[in-house]
Amino acid sequence: MKKLRGRRGVTLTETLCTVLIVLLISAMLAVGVRFAVRTYRESMELSETELLCSTLTAAISDKLRYSGEVGQNMFIQGVGTTDSGGVSFAISDDGEVVIQTTDSEEFRLLGSASYPQGLRVRTTGTGETGFISYSAETGIFTVSFAIADAQGNILKETCFDVKRINAGKK
Repeated sequence: MKKLRGRRGVTLTETLCTVLIVLLISAMLAVGVRFAVRTYRESMELSETELLCSTLTAAISDKLRYSGEVGQNMFIQGVGTTDSGGVSFAISDDGEVVIQTTDSEEFRLLGSASYPQGLRVRTTGTGETGFISYSAETGIFTVSFAIADAQGNILKETCFDVKRINAGKK
């Protein structure tokens, strides 16, 4: 029996304490990684929302700024003749901005890859038929839309005015 007491080794209590400490550290690490991943995804979604909003603002502004005479039909560079002025801009069922041409075709303003992570465009407010209106007196388009996530939560709303450069020219 003396020989067994003289041996050095790890006791059962020390082993259990070590396992418990390792489990606690693993649990804290798992919670931390989950939190970091969620924060990263939210950050990326907001970043993509800002980028999509900025891209749409620039694309819509360019098309409207250089548009031809606004009336029953309007000419837009790169698209052709569209129906009924600024109302020819629409939001498709997929939540993407499209332009309706007189040929009853839809011209996508941006490619599908421009709408990442399920982001979609929506009209702002309630009961609106379009998201672009035009004032013939001032020659200014007013554009307002919102960007929503896949669950339909509004992440960003924007409203801006575009003055036609070709206003008054026929």
